[in-house]
Amino acid sequence: MIKKILRGIVIVLVSLIMLAGIFLAISVKPLSRTLTQDTPAYTTMMHRLDSLHPDAGKGIHGFYVGFAKENITPSHPVSLAGYGNRLGKPYTSVRDSIYVRAMVIDNGTHRVAIVSADLLIIPPTVTVLLEKQLPGIDFSINNTFLGAIHTHNSIGNWAEGAIGIMYGDYEDSVVHFIADKIVHCIAKAAGNVIPARIRSGSVSVPDAVRNRLIDTGTVDSLLRVVEVKRQDSTRLILMSYTAHATCLFSRDLALSRDYPGELVDEMEASGYTFAMFMAGAVGSHRSNPPEYGEPCIDWMAHTVHNTFASKHPVLTLQTDSSLSMLRIPLELPPSEAKIAEDWQLRPWLFEAAFGEYQTYLTALRIGHLVMIGTPCDYSGQLTAPLDSLAAHEGLQVMVTSFNGGYIGYITADQYYDRDHYETRLMNWYGPGNGAYMTECLLKVVDKLKR
Repeated sequence: MIKKILRGIVIVLVSLIMLAGIFLAISVKPLSRTLTQDTPAYTTMMHRLDSLHPDAGKGIHGFYVGFAKENITPSHPVSLAGYGNRLGKPYTSVRDSIYVRAMVIDNGTHRVAIVSADLLIIPPTVTVLLEKQLPGIDFSINNTFLGAIHTHNSIGNWAEGAIGIMYGDYEDSVVHFIADKIVHCIAKAAGNVIPARIRSGSVSVPDAVRNRLIDTGTVDSLLRVVEVKRQDSTRLILMSYTAHATCLFSRDLALSRDYPGELVDEMEASGYTFAMFMAGAVGSHRSNPPEYGEPCIDWMAHTVHNTFASKHPVLTLQTDSSLSMLRIPLELPPSEAKIAEDWQLRPWLFEAAFGEYQTYLTALRIGHLVMIGTPCDYSGQLTAPLDSLAAHEGLQVMVTSFNGGYIGYITADQYYDRDHYETRLMNWYGPGNGAYMTECLLKVVDKLKR
């Protein structure tokens, strides 16, 4: 009898080991280390970008600008998105309400909407829904520039696939709620456009950001700004900065806009009628407060606001009323999502876990300002060539992240093998993707300069 039991246990164990071996064989493989530049995706994307002939977007009058915001605080607690170790826990309190904000700009020939949501990212599931809903208000996904503030204490339940384990199971009602609010916000902003003057520029805020990937690494310290003064004397401001909105800890279960929310509030308290924020090239960049948690929110907001106010940045008037937008499908090589230094998930398993969505680069030219939207945590270490090219062409550039898709972190290629969260777990498309993405963005700026 005992021998039969032991034999049964051995058979079960051997079977489990065999099943585990089979699963590993079909789900994991050695890291291929294929350079993006050596894949068909690279050739296809370069041809696509070289073939672009963007509309010059010349206006028949100056700019008209409208604005609006919509509260997207849920009526009941939902899962928090931002830190995976929360495992989809719902928020337990509301530190500050969350919103969608929009500006609509019209030059008589074209009009565009710029939208920022107080979310971790603009979820791909929301983007798919917006593509269907926007024509109902005479907009489209092709003239809607999307971004998020990247707070790690906002709502989840919007992701399909395995990521639901971290950010809460997918709930269709949450996705529709977010999309409906974005559409309503754009419609409200479009309904109050009046003549306006637009200025843009930047100011360095070096004390509030540091490189979290390399202690001695470079940073993009620029607060990039678009300022609008409308005919009725209302003043609007759009800001973009590179420090991650991670003041609060993963143990903090309060719904919050983190420091970008308080910064927006401070700008509105200091004379602006309306303010909005978009996460910039936040890859490899973190906030640099003396203390994290609640004190970080106050310190970051005060430091950015006070630096902006004290330095009086020179903002350039947009005398050219050109207005045009591009939305370009982004080609990607097969995924190389690492689980260890030399091992990766097979692409089929990665896609099954995270879903398959077409991602895009977006670019918006407003006069001599070029805003570029990326579907990733684009590293601030990669923006210098873009600034240099733009300056050479008499342009300014503002890179933002989380434009309605997500492909992980895009970091400088020399750090590909570094044992760090950004480069080990969240760098999903192999070596060379930093240079690849930057080359794509440089081509976009080059096309829009014309």
